[in-house]
Amino acid sequence: MNAVFHPIAVSRRRLLLAGAVGGLSPFLSAQELYPARAVHLVVPFPPGGLADSVARLLAPVLERSLGQPVVVVNRAGAAGVIGTSAVLGAKPDGYMVLFTLSSLSTLPEQALVNNQKPPFLLNQLRPIARVSVDPLAIVVKAESPLKSLADLMAQARAKPGELSYGSSGNYGTVHVPVEMFAHEAKLKFNHVPYTGGGPLMVGLLGGQVAFTMLPRSAIAAQVRAGKLRILATIGADGWPQFPSAQSTTAMGLNVDVLPWTGAFVPADTPGYVADRLSAAFRLAADDAGFKQSLAKAEGSPAYLDAAEFRIFWDQDAARLAQVVRRMGKLE
Repeated sequence: MNAVFHPIAVSRRRLLLAGAVGGLSPFLSAQELYPARAVHLVVPFPPGGLADSVARLLAPVLERSLGQPVVVVNRAGAAGVIGTSAVLGAKPDGYMVLFTLSSLSTLPEQALVNNQKPPFLLNQLRPIARVSVDPLAIVVKAESPLKSLADLMAQARAKPGELSYGSSGNYGTVHVPVEMFAHEAKLKFNHVPYTGGGPLMVGLLGGQVAFTMLPRSAIAAQVRAGKLRILATIGADGWPQFPSAQSTTAMGLNVDVLPWTGAFVPADTPGYVADRLSAAFRLAADDAGFKQSLAKAEGSPAYLDAAEFRIFWDQDAARLAQVVRRMGKLE
């Protein structure tokens, strides 16, 4: 027997179907529309530093991928805490993206060793992409009597705690790596903290400290100009720009630290937003123009997608936190 459909029943079914689709449309539209306005790339440091420089190289490429303006915003202060907290305190909708350095990983541990409440926890952040790395080197001013890393280590052993080094601040991107080197080499130095990378460079060139450890982007021009000399590069990989520089690995020292730049959003950001951002960062990091500009700035492309970055970051953060705990509270 053929089924007979009552016109009223058919109309009711159509209305219910239309209502169901209509109920989904705001959700679908929200996914389809992101981003619908400008995205802010929040750098928690002053203009001119590593994270800021890479962010400004990235922004034009991200704009093309996202189809919306990408505005770099500097929210400096408290070694990155202020900018990071601003992103975590904002609505988790993908319009405020944190672009920061590896020093992010030590901020909660710094608070704990100093008997303070952490400003945030790392699990409040969701990795989007690692973008670049900037390898470190131990450097002295060109006129220094220290001609090699062996000289530096011999002097430090002869007079423990007297040989001075400068950093950009307590527990920062210079302080922690030098203390890793000191622990590995069983040396003790005199730490002189400055208020940033600029004052540190002035102090080094002025002879106020004997040495420091800085990323390649910060020292390459000074080395080429004959103002600084590299005693050793950090890690296993040599530097094509300075092939004569010896590495710490070649000297039998296991100093495994590599500063990086990367993007994060709050952990409760919707998955489709995080995926859209990850895709945009992947395209930007692979852009030939971006790579060329980064190379001119002495940086190194080192893209990791969200999943890869999560694995890397978990391991890197654990290692850096261990160093901070070993350093302990600073008087």
